[in-house]
Amino acid sequence: MATKRMGTSERIVRTVATEADSDPVELPPLYDAIDPDALDALVDRMSNGTVSFAYAGYEVTVRSDESIDLDERSMDGSASEVAVSGD
Repeated sequence: MATKRMGTSERIVRTVATEADSDPVELPPLYDAIDPDALDALVDRMSNGTVSFAYAGYEVTVRSDESIDLDERSMDGSASEVAVSGD
């Protein structure tokens, strides 16, 4: 039986939930920030570059190698890097 590969959008939600020490269902819906299907399709076809957007108090950056960087957003709008995940 083949194992289904986790999509980029699902990995983002899980990564943010882990960093925020919360359950994924406690986070706001990802589609409030970005279209998950469009994001998955874009990243699957992206040969170079990044996609960045704000989600659940983080600036999320997805790279063409599918790595995910999270920068925590502070109250003043500045960011500090808190996590990098390749899975």
